[in-house]
Amino acid sequence: MMTGPLSGLMVVDFTHGVAGPYATTILGDLGCEVIKIEKPGRGDASRYMNVTPNLKGGIPEVGGDYFLSINRNKKAITVDLKNPKGKEIALELTKKADIVVQNFRPGVMTSLGLDYEHIKAVNPKIIYASISAYGQSGSMSDKAGMDVAVQARSGVMSITGYKGSPPVRPGASIADLGTAVYCVTSIVSALFYRERTGVGQEVDTSLLDATMSLLINYSVPVIDGGVDFEPFGSGHPQIVPYQAFPSKDGYIVIAGGTNSLFRRICTTLELEGIADDDRFKSNENRVVNREELIRIISEVTKRKTTDEWLAILESNDIPCAPVKTLKDAFNDSQLAANEMITSVKHPTIGSLKLLGIPFKFSESKCSIHLPPPMMGEHTDAVLSELLGKDKVQLDSLRKEGVI
Repeated sequence: MMTGPLSGLMVVDFTHGVAGPYATTILGDLGCEVIKIEKPGRGDASRYMNVTPNLKGGIPEVGGDYFLSINRNKKAITVDLKNPKGKEIALELTKKADIVVQNFRPGVMTSLGLDYEHIKAVNPKIIYASISAYGQSGSMSDKAGMDVAVQARSGVMSITGYKGSPPVRPGASIADLGTAVYCVTSIVSALFYRERTGVGQEVDTSLLDATMSLLINYSVPVIDGGVDFEPFGSGHPQIVPYQAFPSKDGYIVIAGGTNSLFRRICTTLELEGIADDDRFKSNENRVVNREELIRIISEVTKRKTTDEWLAILESNDIPCAPVKTLKDAFNDSQLAANEMITSVKHPTIGSLKLLGIPFKFSESKCSIHLPPPMMGEHTDAVLSELLGKDKVQLDSLRKEGVI
């Protein structure tokens, strides 16, 4: 049984890849019924993205590990949108929907007759969300774009890594995933507007806009101050110290965001006099003299192990953390305490461990009620239950390649 604050709302999901499917997964986590539409025989591109060597099942039927990670809480159907009968099925579904999400290149949905204007004509209250690489207008709107291209164009890769290093892509797909979160934010806002006014609308999110907005603390220095930035490694452009420092056996992150906190760090590290040194008295001065301060602190942190520093720093209430591997991070007991590791029963894989839901509600508990779907797993059920198609009609549509 579906639960969550958006329970009772239906989403028709035309998305593929990463940004769109992650957005609709969040909607599913929030309680929406999500109907994912894929191309017959091919499916979502992320079904082919896989690095797990012992994954049970097949690609694309089950999907690669990327697909499994971003497509839970959905019902999957296969429909050929280029076939007139397939388009008609899609339109019938959107008549019953509250939300449509799509991330085709601008113009594709118009050519299919499934753009906002066409769907609004049959469902005036629809919330129609579009995700694109560079926006719906402008000279770049028709350009192909993926996460890494947007990270490059946004400047993110130029500030990631170390001074003098080649461009570095952050490990997480922040353009895709950040866009998904912004897309859901806009959808929920549009739902609230519709609740007050009864009026649906189109909302638009692009990877470029979302990624640029994540550079918020860089924006004023660059736009208004004419400053440009080189990468700071694990450091921060406006706060020092605020980075990973070498220990005897690894690295320890120490964060000193205020003058009082910096003074406590100096006392804890037994760096007497440093807090009153004119070069380091204020954060502004520490930013200017960051290299010398980082050198001084690093000489001290090298003397003990990460665990030793962790105990010392935490006992003095200083924000700190070991730099963990992903394996260690996913096995952290805090994740279990936060219900951030969960298991679902998959029809082919069996027990499948997934990340949990990162938002909690006191009155409308969210749940993972469906495992990532097999390709076309719910085609017959959805088309019969929602659209009234009988077995003869379904067999005919399948024979024609429509579904």
